Amino acid sequence: MKGTLTNAGVRKLRPKGRTYEVTCSRLPGFVVRVLPSGRKVFLVRHMVDGRDTRVRIGPWSEVLTADEARQQALAILNGTAPPKGESAPVIRGPGRRAGRKSAPAPRDAPKDSPRTGERLGSEPSQSGDGTTIRELCERYEREFMPAYLKKSTATNYRRLIRDHIIPTFGDRHFESVRRRDAKALHTRLSDRPGLADYVLCVLGSLYTRIIDDWELSEMRNPTAGIRRFGSRKVERFLTPEERRRVHEVFESALNIPRGRPGHVEPFSVWAIKLLMLTGLRRDEILTLTWPMVDWQHACFNLPDTKTGQRSVLVSDEVLALLREIQEGTGHPSQGLVVRGRRGTKLTALNLTWARIRDEAGIPDVRLHDLRHSFASDALMAGVPLAIVGEMLGHKQPNTTKRYAHLANNVVRAALVTATARIVSATEDRPSESKRKAPKKPDFRRLSDRQWAQIGPLVDATRPRGGSPVDLRGVVDGIRWKIQRDARWRDLPEHFGTPTTCWRWHKRWSESGVWRQVLEKIDR
Repeated sequence: MKGTLTNAGVRKLRPKGRTYEVTCSRLPGFVVRVLPSGRKVFLVRHMVDGRDTRVRIGPWSEVLTADEARQQALAILNGTAPPKGESAPVIRGPGRRAGRKSAPAPRDAPKDSPRTGERLGSEPSQSGDGTTIRELCERYEREFMPAYLKKSTATNYRRLIRDHIIPTFGDRHFESVRRRDAKALHTRLSDRPGLADYVLCVLGSLYTRIIDDWELSEMRNPTAGIRRFGSRKVERFLTPEERRRVHEVFESALNIPRGRPGHVEPFSVWAIKLLMLTGLRRDEILTLTWPMVDWQHACFNLPDTKTGQRSVLVSDEVLALLREIQEGTGHPSQGLVVRGRRGTKLTALNLTWARIRDEAGIPDVRLHDLRHSFASDALMAGVPLAIVGEMLGHKQPNTTKRYAHLANNVVRAALVTATARIVSATEDRPSESKRKAPKKPDFRRLSDRQWAQIGPLVDATRPRGGSPVDLRGVVDGIRWKIQRDARWRDLPEHFGTPTTCWRWHKRWSESGVWRQVLEKIDR
């Protein structure tokens, strides 16, 4: 819009994806800022001591019209005090940028014109009026945390505020913190990327309250647009063979008398089994009580989870395990399902699992990986990705996308089956009397030349310290299974165990190694 800022002109201004400003041609320095939310705020923009400074007049409304705001802007630019009862705090908007000229102040405006608020980039406010980061952090902890954060999350937020945000910004005026300041803090913690992202998250949440909830400023959130480091996605899935070994450790540990080395309490075993069979989070199992178990509808009614209240359907195997727990504990109807010796919440489950996984020979499997394994098994059984997200209680679809590569394997298998059926239906088929069963092609094992081409490739995938495996036989076993369209359990013994061949095929398929192997063999 060009020309004089009028009510009609301001009304026609439409919000965009980011904040923008329009300057009045009649009074240079009189500006209206349009926010993405549609809110419109009148400002005065002029140069003070060589700095591009914005003074906030107020939001456009029936009370503060364009004409009224222009009168106040003229008073500020001329160096006279604003009308009685009005305040004009400074808006510390973006500074001068390359290729962008600042609106000049009127020639008669004195350089030392009085103004309220502080200059762009000024030192922290010490007025005690609640405008420092320290004071707003106290308000954040007092008003926001108890109402909207879980107790454990609030504890983490307080720790990050105390250890990182207040020591860095505590005595500064909240509007003096810019994007470059937040980015500097984020970069300083780059050696601990998870912590750095968490601190940035808390700082961003604080400024969301300041800008959106408390409406203390029209500034931009200083954490907006800062690229997070991102945490490393650790995915580890239990194989059928590893599940069997864990079960054997369970049976052995329960038979050891209490007080002897290697003994594991039944409640710990039951808790881990529930984690395996439900895919729930650790605390969701440790805080599960008997009244939450709906036997009639085969579900858990969880009142408070990471994603809020939810009802979790469970299988017959889970219900059978719950009956086993009841029979072993005197058929309770109240209290925790799995508990410590005094009936309190079970503790040290991570330490118990560490002992079990070492005995089972899987030291790299975390307790949370049981949840990943539950999702993996569901997807390999053909369950759609969206349904797996519902089973795991994911609030955002993006959270479930980490398992998308597993779902692709299921989709590809279904695609092969569907296309084969379509092609077979369109081909000319001989009469029933002349139809003969197709002869399966003879299987040829890898030649020495072929193995020389793929041997270094597959040997590079061996884990350090792992048991020796005849990978040449494994490759032949996988090829035999695929060529014959056979089941893994029908694999001849001279290729290796079906579990070993299945595990290596799964690993190579997910990493793309198997595609490279086939390309080298077919040359």
